[in-house]
Amino acid sequence: MRAALARKTPFYYGWVIVAFGFVFGAFNVGMTSWGLGVFVTPMQEDLGWDRSLVFLPLMVGAIVTTPLGIIVGPWADTKNGPPLLALGGILLFGASLLYMNVAGNPYGYVFIFGIVGGLGRFTVAMALVVVPKWFVRKRGIAQATVSAGFSVGPLLFPLVLTWLVETVGWRDAWAVMGVALIVLAGPGAFFIIRAPEDVGLRPDGDKEDAAPPAPGAQSAAPSGRITAATEVSLTRREALRTRQFWLLIVAIGLATLAIRGMIPNFQPFFVSLGSDGTTAAASISAYAIPAIVMGFVFGSLADRHGPQKPFIAVCSIVASGLFLVSLVSQFQSTGMMFATMIYLGFGLNSFFVVSQVFVSNTFGRQHLGAIRGVNATVNNLATFGGPWLFGLLFDIYAEYALLFGFAVVVWIVTIVLGSLVRPLRRPPVAAATTV
Repeated sequence: MRAALARKTPFYYGWVIVAFGFVFGAFNVGMTSWGLGVFVTPMQEDLGWDRSLVFLPLMVGAIVTTPLGIIVGPWADTKNGPPLLALGGILLFGASLLYMNVAGNPYGYVFIFGIVGGLGRFTVAMALVVVPKWFVRKRGIAQATVSAGFSVGPLLFPLVLTWLVETVGWRDAWAVMGVALIVLAGPGAFFIIRAPEDVGLRPDGDKEDAAPPAPGAQSAAPSGRITAATEVSLTRREALRTRQFWLLIVAIGLATLAIRGMIPNFQPFFVSLGSDGTTAAASISAYAIPAIVMGFVFGSLADRHGPQKPFIAVCSIVASGLFLVSLVSQFQSTGMMFATMIYLGFGLNSFFVVSQVFVSNTFGRQHLGAIRGVNATVNNLATFGGPWLFGLLFDIYAEYALLFGFAVVVWIVTIVLGSLVRPLRRPPVAAATTV
């Protein structure tokens, strides 16, 4: 049924999978990063928990799921793996949000929201490695569209969740979002297909491929434009032997740790300066507008010129943006709060777009699930360990300046590592394994 639908769709079917990624991305980021900040104060006041405890489930879930990338990653390269991963993940993540309606015991909170929800978020993320398999020339634009969902998270969720918390309370607000996730994203999981070749299509919707590259030909990534015919795909074993892989995994992991740690602290930071919750949420929503637009700009640049220079550019914007946001405490200006968040939006979402293209273009799409599975072990720990680490630092030092300073330094390190990545050559003798 899916194969027939894919061939009859009046537009390229890859965009159906992109649409699923858009919806899931909005909920994932909205409920674990940007929107989570809305729940920090009411949960602490109602339950008497430290901030690090509020963020602890994200860290625990990351630890539990960290080794799964190596196992689940190759499954995402199989024909039936992606739709099953996506459906199971949506149900698990949705159930964890519904549980929050009765959360009260710290152990149950950590287990359900952390481990059960973490498994759900992780498996859907692994299913989405199929997006770069459907696109090569338009990979940056496709990834930008998925990441636009990540920007819808801060655009809508802080304001919607603030209204829900004030209207029905924080518990029911969690439950409402759980139902919404299952209803909106659940059906989309059935429409995921591993790759265009599985249904008689080609990447980017092209009608035919050009001649393949000669053995040992230099990859066009990271500095040149590639096509489905000229793209070089490495196996996981081959990728692990390259310097490029480790530079990218460390660079992206460090940056993810720093920004994911800061995101749920923005709203409490602004509230601590005297802003009301709605105004603080509005400043975060203002960030999302340029974030969506610039994701497409930098995605297009990555498609045309390769991802390395756009990667360095967006990292520079984020590093300087975090520094500027920290200065709001010195001036305590609402206008500056909005201006600095808007500036941050010019780079942050684009980082997630370009970093995904960077990895995909460097190592190719054929074994991308297995390769990204290794990346996921680091990124997952960084994504959900970041909030806990930064929450712990705040509990100990109670200084937002320390959080901002640490994050800026980490992003500067990321810029250096990204600049060291060089185009690679496929090993002359391919490894026999496909993982």
